Amino acid sequence: MTHYDDAQDVSMRPRGYGFEDHDEVRDRHLHIKALMERRKDHLIDLLQDPSLTPADRHRLEELKKQVKADIASVRAGGSDSAFQDLYSRYR
Repeated sequence: MTHYDDAQDVSMRPRGYGFEDHDEVRDRHLHIKALMERRKDHLIDLLQDPSLTPADRHRLEELKKQVKADIASVRAGGSDSAFQDLYSRYR
C-alpha cells in the first residue's frame, strides 16, 4: 500500500497537477508548437523569393531544417523543459 505522507515512498506520489494545471501546460505546449509552425511557414515564404543569393538560400534552408527537426522532436510529446528551451528559441 502506498503512503503518500511517507517521504521514502515516492513511487506513487501524485505530482500535484490539477486539471487546470494540466490544461495550462497543454495550452502552453500548443502555443510553442504553433510558434514553430509559423516560423517554418515564414521561412518557406522567404525561400520563394527568386532574388535570394545562393548563400542566403542555403542559410534559410538550414534554418528550415532546424525548425523541422525541433517540431519533430516534440511531435509525440515532450518534457516541459524541452518546450521551455524551444520557447526561448522561437518567441
